[in-house]
Amino acid sequence: MATSSEDSSIQSMHGRSGNSTWKLPRLIASCNQKARSDVAGTIDASEYLDSDKVLDAKLDAVVSLIRQSHQFVVYTGAGISTSAGIGDYASKASNSIVMRETSVNRLKAIPTLSHHVLVALEKKKLLKHWVQQNHDGLAQRAGYPQEKLNEIHGSWFDKKNPVVLMDDNLKSDLHEWLLEWAEKCDLVLAMGSSMCGMAADKIATRVAGREGTLGLIIINLQKTPHDHLAAIRIFAPCDKAMALLAKKMKLQIPKQF
Repeated sequence: MATSSEDSSIQSMHGRSGNSTWKLPRLIASCNQKARSDVAGTIDASEYLDSDKVLDAKLDAVVSLIRQSHQFVVYTGAGISTSAGIGDYASKASNSIVMRETSVNRLKAIPTLSHHVLVALEKKKLLKHWVQQNHDGLAQRAGYPQEKLNEIHGSWFDKKNPVVLMDDNLKSDLHEWLLEWAEKCDLVLAMGSSMCGMAADKIATRVAGREGTLGLIIINLQKTPHDHLAAIRIFAPCDKAMALLAKKMKLQIPKQF
């Protein structure tokens, strides 16, 4: 019989709705450095990976949740754009499987498969809102409507919404919009974010704490402070998980992917 600490570990690795018989994700890149050294209490930058069999089962659960949802929101961080050649802050392991340095012009980067899958979910009227931590404009380039996108930390391409630095306050209108969706969403997919204490993290934590919601899904190679809150916790590169999701949901994405 599993101990309470073992049960807690399994829940953090698989989510509250996970199966205790699933194999635990394996450590693929060990790192003693904090994922975000500029934020207190951040978890280390070690990376983990679900087996293909477990990933497949977890995404079956994700598909079911998305189809049940009426107010589905996605919350994305730097991890969604690394395969476009835009480096992140949190991937510090020497053998990280995430691209961290590139010569790509960040202003001309091309949207990733993950961006296109989220656009396809919106076109099928499944995804209602997108809270974007990044400044890169890749959501719009992939075809996501601006009126459903909260670029909560600012944009490189919008003079009316300049980039917000770590010690700056969020724009009041965007923060209010965030709070509105934090109260009415019934499912949140947090993807490619270390969720290390940003004010915008409440879009994820509130849905996990409210009664009557479908909860929180987290996709990230590194652990986060909120893994124990997730309904389903996935350890995989964003594009790999999204490619499988698109296949399961028969989503239309560009042929090059």
